[in-house]
Amino acid sequence: MFLQKSNFFKVLSKEISDHIPLYCTGYPDLAFINKYTEHFNLNLNKKNLVLCDKNYSIIDQIGFDAISLWDFRRGKGGYNLGDQRRVDGWGRIYKGDWYTWEGVFRNEKILENWEHLKLPSKKKLKDLKTFLGKINHQLEYVLSLPGLFEKTWQSMGFTYFSKCLKKNVKLVETIISFFSDYVKELISVLQNTGSKIFIIADDYGYKNRTFISKEIWRDLLFNQYQEIINIVHEKNQKIIIHSDGYISDLIEVFIDLDFDAVQSLEANAGVNIFSLFKEFKNQICFIGNLDIALLIYGTPFQVKQSVIKLIKKSKEYNCPLIISPTQQINSKCKPDNIKAMIETTKNFYS
Repeated sequence: MFLQKSNFFKVLSKEISDHIPLYCTGYPDLAFINKYTEHFNLNLNKKNLVLCDKNYSIIDQIGFDAISLWDFRRGKGGYNLGDQRRVDGWGRIYKGDWYTWEGVFRNEKILENWEHLKLPSKKKLKDLKTFLGKINHQLEYVLSLPGLFEKTWQSMGFTYFSKCLKKNVKLVETIISFFSDYVKELISVLQNTGSKIFIIADDYGYKNRTFISKEIWRDLLFNQYQEIINIVHEKNQKIIIHSDGYISDLIEVFIDLDFDAVQSLEANAGVNIFSLFKEFKNQICFIGNLDIALLIYGTPFQVKQSVIKLIKKSKEYNCPLIISPTQQINSKCKPDNIKAMIETTKNFYS
């Protein structure tokens, strides 16, 4: 049976679409949802798209074309340390609700015996398959995957990770390979549910600089990500790379790997998307660049002007573009600003 491509999928494929799509980076804070639905009188009784107690009918009514699902990255797993700290399935150490920037992966033996990182339960995967199998919905769903760089340093602790880059890079490579194997297995089970678009959430940037150099990135991560991307592309599916912070120096690497899109493109961190448009044109799809600060502190007029400039410049340089906030919409975002972002994008051609 032939399934018509959505505008979101078309733009990821660098094809001509009817309009510029809009992407929601994850289910917004409930406080924002409540504020928005009350402000614009949305239909809260429409519940034909509910998954993991989240009503995606609201996201559809708001006007987004796609949204990422963060609920299927792993199953339950971890253990308590007995001193108000706990270790999660990734090997990260938490105290209360806060991650301590420390991890427990200190040698290969720990990895060999690690049983706390588990795939999502069969019930959750069955629920996802049922949800994705529903017809007549407008949203595309982008399944979030753990990033190899982020999970590696978090599982080791950033200080220990940094030391190992100089003194024990083999351990770093072993941990990256461990998480890569998990991601490949996760993609396979998600593909069986009907998932067809994925996003790697893997932050690489500070403000105005990256965590690691482009050369180290290539040495550590390129081959592992090549295998992951191939698994997705073999089924004619799409994969996006996400990173907060400054990542302009890595766009060339993402293109060499054949990622379909790069998401966030945080202006406040020093990313000049217009320079990227000019340099890379239609080699990769750009998603984002509307800083969350603009949506919190700006005015609808400022949001409108930013959206118009993004679209006009993308067309000038023939760049595939999807409009999106740089981060998840939180309770501080103004409903009128989100409305302005969406309406300006949808009405651009009229």
